[in-house]
Amino acid sequence: MGMAASQARLLSITARIHDVESKAQSIQNAKIQLSTQSDQVYQDYLDALDATTLTVKDYQGEKVVANFNNLCGRNPVLNGNTYALRDSRGRMIVSDDIYSAYMNFLEDGGYDAYEFALGLTGGDGGNAIGADLYDVEQEVYEEHMYDGSENSDEMVSLRESMDKLLADNGVEDYNDLESDEAKQEYEDLENAWKSKLYGAYAEEIFYKAGYESGVDVFNQEDFDYYLSMFKQIEAAGGCVSISDYNGVDGDAATNSEWLTNMIECGKITLEIVQTDKKTGEVTFSTSSPTSDTYVDYTATSDIDKAALAKAEAEYEHKTKEIDSKDKKYDMELSKLETERSALTTEYDSVKKVINDNIERTFGIFS
Repeated sequence: MGMAASQARLLSITARIHDVESKAQSIQNAKIQLSTQSDQVYQDYLDALDATTLTVKDYQGEKVVANFNNLCGRNPVLNGNTYALRDSRGRMIVSDDIYSAYMNFLEDGGYDAYEFALGLTGGDGGNAIGADLYDVEQEVYEEHMYDGSENSDEMVSLRESMDKLLADNGVEDYNDLESDEAKQEYEDLENAWKSKLYGAYAEEIFYKAGYESGVDVFNQEDFDYYLSMFKQIEAAGGCVSISDYNGVDGDAATNSEWLTNMIECGKITLEIVQTDKKTGEVTFSTSSPTSDTYVDYTATSDIDKAALAKAEAEYEHKTKEIDSKDKKYDMELSKLETERSALTTEYDSVKKVINDNIERTFGIFS
């Protein structure tokens, strides 16, 4: 091999060795990225196992996935608390039918919680009745005020206290009371009086007010529910419909993930509804799933076996993909290493030929 040819071959081998080493370096970097991906896949799997879902205990103490319907809807999970959801402005989040009925009631000039409850129990969508409900209440009260029952005695006592409050302030009507304290005291007495009256005679008032054509039989549970909902809305300062939160994930009323996320990020607060046994008025106390007796964050995999199986399957699938790529890279590295070894051997051989030629050619001058 001539000197020039040998030198050209040496340069070609050197370039090829650099190319092989560059490819090997790229594959090594890809293997490092695979390692990072493997760590992320494992972390995703751990996150899936650690994911929590809002749950609520039923009356048997069993945990079920919580959503708006079974926590705050018409037929909630039965336990020791009544729950409500309020948005960032404090408004009640209610079912679509309650929202529509409430707004229709206000548009028709309604304002009384008992009238609202009578209307919905009667099946007219919460519209204000045409009859003077006050007159009906008075009629029923007067029919039972002296029947000797404990409930009647309490109603009479409350009415006497209301009349005395007016007399002590020198007026004959609530609207003539001047001080806010006196008005509030009168309202509290009246609320307690109405609570007693309707607690015992709601059905009688219902029929006397002319609702008998709306439903076949008066339902006390329905009446109590609608009454409580109206009082909750008023106490919260208004309401919004649960359907306002519907989105790409579907119906918010049945979406447990949506509810969990909204409570966790603070956009919605979970409240316990408390009802005063004397006046029937409602108040709220903020509850936290981390301290509530019945509502809690539970590991999703503990209550949703499908979620656990999905997390495991996804982890195994991605791990196999990474292992397959890693083996492919190892094979390519092995081939490159073999090629590099052969090129290095040839490089040494060509270099020796060049050195020998130099010695023979220029040895005569030494």
